[in-house]
Amino acid sequence: MLRKVLRAFEEAAPGEGLAQIADRLGIGRAEAADLAAYWVRKGRLRREEIGAPDCSGCFFASRSCTTCPGGSASVRPALVALSPVRPVRPAHPVRRTD
Repeated sequence: MLRKVLRAFEEAAPGEGLAQIADRLGIGRAEAADLAAYWVRKGRLRREEIGAPDCSGCFFASRSCTTCPGGSASVRPALVALSPVRPVRPAHPVRRTD
């Protein structure tokens, strides 16, 4: 199942998330998240937080944004993106000259 999850991320359509991948593979979302976390630790998936909870990167943060729940940016969840990391392969095979 580990390899299926990695392959699903590599073949995912733009905008397809963990929930859709879990549904497509017929596993629970918590199990899919655990399997994806394994690949993040191994360096095969990259985890990026988009829209940090402090709104520091948001365009509207400097313009008196009031869209965060309760008027507090610290409780706003961040969007997490998982994307595959392609292994780097040497351009030319190394040949031995014995």
